[in-house]
Order: sequence, then structure tokens, then C-alpha cells
Amino acid sequence: MDTKRLRFHDLSTLWIILLTFILSRSCLASYSIGVGIADSTGPVAEVVFMGYAKMDQKGSGIHLRTFSRAYIIDDGEERFVFVSVDSCMIGNEVRKAVLHKLQSQYGNLYTEKNVMISGTHTHSSPGGFMMDVLFDLTTYGFVKESFNAIVNGITRSIKRAHENVVPGRIFITQGEILDANINRSPLAYLNNPKAERDKYDNNVDKTMTQLQFVGADNQPLGVINWFAVHPTSMNNTNHLVSSDNVGYASILFEKMINKNAMIGKGPFVATFASTNLGDVSPNTRGPKCEFSGLNCTDSYTCPGKKEMCFASGPGKDMFESTSIIARKMFDKAAHGFSNFTSNMKVRPLIDLSN
Repeated sequence: MDTKRLRFHDLSTLWIILLTFILSRSCLASYSIGVGIADSTGPVAEVVFMGYAKMDQKGSGIHLRTFSRAYIIDDGEERFVFVSVDSCMIGNEVRKAVLHKLQSQYGNLYTEKNVMISGTHTHSSPGGFMMDVLFDLTTYGFVKESFNAIVNGITRSIKRAHENVVPGRIFITQGEILDANINRSPLAYLNNPKAERDKYDNNVDKTMTQLQFVGADNQPLGVINWFAVHPTSMNNTNHLVSSDNVGYASILFEKMINKNAMIGKGPFVATFASTNLGDVSPNTRGPKCEFSGLNCTDSYTCPGKKEMCFASGPGKDMFESTSIIARKMFDKAAHGFSNFTSNMKVRPLIDLSN
């Protein structure tokens, strides 16, 4: 196989980077790696959440604080920064503001050419930061406090990653989780050509991909996970700021490695980042009628009574559902991490299927 070291010329999609990792033995090479985490929670009261576009869904407290998690990879010639922040999405103005702050501290080290910022897509964090009419309409316009919290959190996480850069290696693991996501539009999926559908065993992606960052002294630095699932275990009746299932999975992973450290304070940084989650729901019970509990019609309506059709599960309420889905992701990721640490000197690619 090609043993040349990884380059980061094309930052348009992270999957290009992942493909390069998988097809090369670059994970055996030496890198400079930094990880950092910072709080990005913002206002928790009276600000409309972004995601469900429901104007009466205003915050009234906290379920889980939100964080920005940053990773720096440097191969000696080029440097790349990936950031995952517990937010519905990231707009261009947020990115520009972050880059402006970074430039004032580091000059041209971090620019639009080597900094990628990704939102986890939680629907339970404060909105009003996109500076776009379509996205900020349901939050009653721009909310400066939301914008500043996200921009400052991202900037701090990158700064901390910069200050923590050490020699290290990168490994990749993959495996399947079969009971943590469903297709929320299965009828629409059937409109795909049969030849296309026959390529896959399921109508949603079940693969988890995990990058593992390890110091030259074999100390774990952090992980980035990608698994296709919407962070919408917390439904549109929720009024507590939350990083939802992926955010809780990150917290569980960090608590496992950081032991007694406070959340967001330990040296090990774990991310469950946004990926191909478009029509992928964590509400594994599927759509049910609000009062009767019967299955909804094919058009997602309920006959008879005036009751709504909505999906839920797998828990008895949204809090339990968030925990269940988070733990399914965490358990698979932790299993891969355990396999990795015991086989680190044997092989770079570890199958998590068993």
C-alpha cells in the first residue's frame, strides 16, 4: 500500500481525509497532535432553540452543557484543525469571527484553508447566531449572546489544542451499531432504484468510524467518532439546553478516561461528530399516534381522533431515550478503544463488529 504521509490539500469534506487514512498506512506515521475543549453553552433562558423551528421552544434551564472540541493534526509540513461543537449547525459568520480571533493571536497559522468547524446538529441549543434570515427567523432575529458563546468557545478550544500539541499517532477503527438509528422516511427511501438499495443491508448507515489519537508515550489524547444519527432524542417539547445523545456519549467517553476530572476539564477529549444523519432518527420506536399508540398511516397521519403522529423511543421519556442512544454509541466506541489499546502494536485497523 501507499505509505506516503497524509496531506490535507482538500478540506471540502472530512470523508476524503478518512479515505486517505484507510487506504494508507499513515496512521503508523508520526504527527504533532493537539486536543482542546471549551464550554460554549450560551444563554439558557428565554432564547429559542435552533433545530425544530418552533418559536415557543425557549430555554428555561440546562440538561447538558454544550462544548466545543478541537483537534489539531500537523504532519510537519501542513496543519489541519477539526472542531466539533454542540450546536445545530455552524454559519459562515461564526467561522469568520473565529478565524479573525485566531489571526489576532497566531497570524496566518489558522485560516479558512485549514480550519473545519462542524456542528453536532443538536436541536436543543440556543439559536440566533447564524446571521441569516431563514435560520434566525424563528429565534426572533440575531442573539448576540448565542453568537459570542459559540465563537468564544470554539476559539478557546482551538487555543487549548494549540497549547497541548505533542508528538503522536493516529489510528482508525470501524464497526456497526444495529439498534440505535432508524430511517425516518422509509417510504421515500424506497424511491431509490432497487439496484442502489440492494447494495446495502439496511436503509440507514449503521457504521461507526472512530479516529483515535495517541501520544508518542502511548497516552490516549482523544477520539473523534462519526455515526449517523440525529441528536433529536430530546424532542420539541424540551426546554432545557442539551447536547443530546451525541453530547452525552462524548461526556461518557471523557469521564471513562479522565476519571475524576470535572466535565469539560480533563485532558482527554472525545467527540461524536455530525455525519450523514439526514433522514436518520434515534427514535427507534418509530412514528406512533399520540393518544392511541397505534402506528401512523403511510402519510404519517392518525385516523379518527385529532391526534398527532410523532416518533419516540427507545426510552419511556426523552431523557431516558437520550441516555440509551448515547450509551449504545459510547459502548461501541469504548469497545473499539479497548481493543485498540490492547492491539496497538499489532495492527492499525481494528474491526469492531465482534
